[in-house]
Amino acid sequence: MDLSIVGFQHQTKVIFLMHFCKKFGLSLIVGTLIILAGCDTKREALGADNEIRVICSEIDKQIVRDYLTSIFTDTIYTPEPEPYYYLKFSDPATYNDLKSQAQVVVAAVVRDPGNPGYQLVKRLLPPDQFQDTESADPVILAKDVNARKQLFMVINAGSKEQLMGTVASKRNFIRKQFFDQFVDRRSRFIFGDDRNKKLEDSLETVYGWKLKIPWGWEMIRSKPGSRFVWIGKEMPFQWIGIGWDDGNLVEDELQAGDYIWSWPAEHYGFIQFNDYKFDLDKTLYKDHQAWRAQGIWETINVKESKGGPFRSYVFYDEKNDRTYHLNYLIHRPGNDKSIFMRQLDLIVKTFSTSQS
Repeated sequence: MDLSIVGFQHQTKVIFLMHFCKKFGLSLIVGTLIILAGCDTKREALGADNEIRVICSEIDKQIVRDYLTSIFTDTIYTPEPEPYYYLKFSDPATYNDLKSQAQVVVAAVVRDPGNPGYQLVKRLLPPDQFQDTESADPVILAKDVNARKQLFMVINAGSKEQLMGTVASKRNFIRKQFFDQFVDRRSRFIFGDDRNKKLEDSLETVYGWKLKIPWGWEMIRSKPGSRFVWIGKEMPFQWIGIGWDDGNLVEDELQAGDYIWSWPAEHYGFIQFNDYKFDLDKTLYKDHQAWRAQGIWETINVKESKGGPFRSYVFYDEKNDRTYHLNYLIHRPGNDKSIFMRQLDLIVKTFSTSQS
């Protein structure tokens, strides 16, 4: 278990150990041994990877919501907007039931002794940390406090102004911690020992590139001469299409846009991209300069219409003198899709060529 603080004040293991030892009347040495001995017995954190459990009183709820939505600003249009993280608010009385969730935020802003969130934070933090956060830096972010693979944040602000004043300085740091946690937990889930290694090996042998393929994924279409591979999975319907052409076909934004826009009808045959929320940006794909497109796809000339969100990465691989297009899309009407889109992004980013 890692008891180290990864927050902005860089608190150390010793602070936590001293706090727990003092609380239970133990010497530091004995307390350390007991705590560390118990680390291996901690279970893995519970809960969905796209949910943040926020524990605070009703009086603080709107302030805390404003702060967290200012931090977590990512949205996927599916076509309805879906956030990367859903904030699930609970009363401080539920702390013991929820403290082992994967992402936990315990918060207090209103300085009222009758505020149960204020009392909870006061119990959780040692007096010096409580005073420091109340007057200076109001945010502490720690790992594996009550469970393995957990992020645990404490917000203890003396005022709304103090808290909101930290958004700009803390946004990127907090987002990165939550992103890294998502990647770690999801990767272990989708890239375990049950991957479809038979299909992985077949694609590498035939086409000379690699892709990690989770269990349950199957080949939909593969013709070596067509330079296009289409794999997928049901429940929900998820597809990944990989295509390639000789030369650099995406030297500028206009070329990249034309190449991406015409690609689905050319390769899937019954799909097109819609201009609603279509976005094209420069990005990096591993070591390659790339273009990333995202938006909404839809079927054409079929009896049962389908649609949903998509994302594409297009880049030129100089070593192979090829332009690669990695596309993924999902169809899951009426249900959350953002977590599956992020999962597909992890799969697509395992792509590599034999020369890259």
